Amino acid sequence: MKPAPFNLLLEAASKDNILVLTSNCSTACVFCSHLQNPGGIDAYYADKLSREQIDILIEFLDESGKIVIGESATRICEGEPFLREDIIEVLQNIRLKYPETVIQITTGGIHLNETILAELKRIGSIELNISLNSSSAQGREKLYRGKTHDSAVAAIRKLKDYDISFSGSIVAMPHLVGWEDIRETIFFLSRNGASTIRVFMPGFTRFTKGILPPKNIMSSLQEFIADLERSADVPIIIEPSGIKDTHAEVLGVMRNTPAWDSGMIKGDRILRINGRKAVSRVDAFWRIFKAGSPELEVLRNGESMHMVIDKREKTSSGLVFNYDIHPDTINGIEKGILRNRGTRCLILTSELAFDLLTSCIPLRQGMSIEAVRNRYFGGNIMCAGLLTLSDIEAHMSETEQLPQVLLLPGIMFDASGRDLLGRHFKEIEEGIGIKTEVI
Repeated sequence: MKPAPFNLLLEAASKDNILVLTSNCSTACVFCSHLQNPGGIDAYYADKLSREQIDILIEFLDESGKIVIGESATRICEGEPFLREDIIEVLQNIRLKYPETVIQITTGGIHLNETILAELKRIGSIELNISLNSSSAQGREKLYRGKTHDSAVAAIRKLKDYDISFSGSIVAMPHLVGWEDIRETIFFLSRNGASTIRVFMPGFTRFTKGILPPKNIMSSLQEFIADLERSADVPIIIEPSGIKDTHAEVLGVMRNTPAWDSGMIKGDRILRINGRKAVSRVDAFWRIFKAGSPELEVLRNGESMHMVIDKREKTSSGLVFNYDIHPDTINGIEKGILRNRGTRCLILTSELAFDLLTSCIPLRQGMSIEAVRNRYFGGNIMCAGLLTLSDIEAHMSETEQLPQVLLLPGIMFDASGRDLLGRHFKEIEEGIGIKTEVI
């Protein structure tokens, strides 16, 4: 990895509302994705950022959405935010600048002692996402290379006392800890007040060393969670979800929230928000989040009904959705199609996004959508963010009739148009002589 230039940190703040503080980590997870990256990948680390630099980054954050800390959503590898000795001062500065904005912090939880928890309560509007992975000493020893880091388990038991909202996450490793350990961890998180629990399918690449999960891990995980949901008292989110459409269907409702009080239930499909059609789950989530007491048209058991969620603007409704597609992405694709109408236009996407796109993108004559395999990373990787130009080239070499225009997913590339291996998307255009656009 290379040190992150400051402009990448600025981009993460202004574009994704992510405040990068450090790439240093407290644990040695056996499933760490950073350790599975091959050499040559354009991945970056952040270390020894000064308070002056952090204060500049804070200025670029958007108060209208959650401020995110510690989430690996860019090419900058995120670490443990609470490793910074000045983390409380940083959070206090954010609160001074943005008095009402929710601050969401992803953490392994091992540094959440009572002094830290008391400060977080005082700062207020803090949401923790705790990557617990296992609540048992035996399970944690297997996942953290012989260490239990039991302070994280102890911290979760204390969060109710400090009235700090949190969600839990688990990388499902049944081949190492067993299904019963995952079950007990989910119930542990639920008993201690987790608002939601995210369960991640373990990803692996062709570069991964060690014991790999079974080939049927995704279907096994889906069956396991479907059975568990009957007795669990909290919305459980599987990543990747495997959803195939963009209907704004409610995955779950957090207890004692405005949506819970309004009578919303799992399986409700939101058709309209304040009279405007819900384009996708992501669209529904953010419009409801931003609105004050939104009026909803909801489809339940085949019947349409109107409901109002009594809440303030820019506060959580308590509704939980699977992540599907942002309406800006849909608009970008549709504009690309319109720009190239009358041509043979091929839209390439990932295996994960293929069904979603085909369900919501109206194609014109001569246009098509195809899924590209993640051949470079291999393993069970199927996402667009890890596609490379070599994957595109391999796919196009197997295409019988070449299009006149090629549309590629923007998430493949950085702001300068380069993929994870540093290659510019124009190399496709120059190599095979097809007009290429990034959307």
